[in-house]
Amino acid sequence: MPLLESKNKINLQKTKDVMATHRLTFFYDCLSPFSCWANVVVKRYAKIWPVEVQYRPFLLGGVMAATKNVPPAARPWSRSMEKISSQDMKRNQGYFSCSMLPIPTNFFGPDGPADKRGLARDMRYQRLLTAIQLEQPHSLAAATDHIFDIIHRGEQYRDDKGNVQLTDKLLEEVCVASGFSSEAASTLVQERIHADDVKQTLKNSTIEAVSKGAFGSPTFVISSLVDDESKSDVEDQVYFGSDRFEQMAWANGWAWVGPDPSNPIGKL
Repeated sequence: MPLLESKNKINLQKTKDVMATHRLTFFYDCLSPFSCWANVVVKRYAKIWPVEVQYRPFLLGGVMAATKNVPPAARPWSRSMEKISSQDMKRNQGYFSCSMLPIPTNFFGPDGPADKRGLARDMRYQRLLTAIQLEQPHSLAAATDHIFDIIHRGEQYRDDKGNVQLTDKLLEEVCVASGFSSEAASTLVQERIHADDVKQTLKNSTIEAVSKGAFGSPTFVISSLVDDESKSDVEDQVYFGSDRFEQMAWANGWAWVGPDPSNPIGKL
């Protein structure tokens, strides 16, 4: 299962002897297209910034319910946002150097956000990522890439009506492509995603994200890894959205040349 590549290659590399001074915790649900764009930026700048990235899959629906937030398309003024939102989605593909298909037809079920036939109520992919987090955490980033590709980027995963065909077989292929044996992949998809410890870990991640201020996906928490008593009372930095990386860089004195360092944004 080859990953879909961005049109530009990454050339910049973090200096090998630079120690990670911060942990960047990435709370995400692969249902979110903006989390897909955030993911490519995280991967690029993890090679440049002095950060240790921690991937934390959570349930966007649980976050929305806990905070009484509602999906943009379900807000009363959503129709008035359609033109700008549509243009934003097109512009973002160039801005992030990351192509994306239209929102899947089955993003929600036919009867709306609560319809279990939609991707928004399909818990399997986030549970699978959580199971991988528990079983083989070094494979989580790769598996996350594949799930984002399936939901948002790969035409081969959609039917002629634009529905994402998320089958157990495809989920097993994700596991194999992320470093698991065929036997282990089958166990993950057929057994582990239904296990109580996996469900509880995903629930706990959702609760933790909300406790830190999350109200949507993606949410980032930046915390210091440096043992410095003078900074012991410094509050963790919390950011929401795929458009806050420049602010992260500014707040921490890190380099920023745009979402794609191999295609830097021009300066005056």
